[in-house]
Amino acid sequence: MAALAIGMLLLSALVVTLMALYGRHRNEQMLHQERMAGLEKGVLVPAPLSPAPGSPRVYLLRGLIWSLAGAALAICLFGISLTFSHGRYNSVGTLIQARDIARSFEIPLDQAQAMVEKDEARSSGAPVALALLGLIPLGVGLAYLVFYYTDPSRKAGAGPS
Repeated sequence: MAALAIGMLLLSALVVTLMALYGRHRNEQMLHQERMAGLEKGVLVPAPLSPAPGSPRVYLLRGLIWSLAGAALAICLFGISLTFSHGRYNSVGTLIQARDIARSFEIPLDQAQAMVEKDEARSSGAPVALALLGLIPLGVGLAYLVFYYTDPSRKAGAGPS
């Protein structure tokens, strides 16, 4: 059921992306036809507009957003890794697992229970290293901030007001 929902989500994202690309293509095609018609009639056709370069403030904003989102993600994942527990609250499951191990390996039940508890203690939560995933967006944000603070056009007087 979850796989179907994920598949539908991916399919809808693909459809939206393709519709946006097709709309952009149609817009460019109409601009091209307009220019060609103007050239055929001898009308002065203006040069295509190039996208205006972004203000240096855009890089500051992007850097702050990425950095703070990365820091929040790292803190969140770290908190989850500390509080996540696989089998702490399932003592019945622990006893059943210990009983099965005792029967399979013909060892005493208390020894099998100690083995299961030791195994649960070892794998009691999500790895703390999972929080390192937050360093990826944090690094992107820091790169934007470094670019913003070292940009020569910002220093020349085009900085934020």
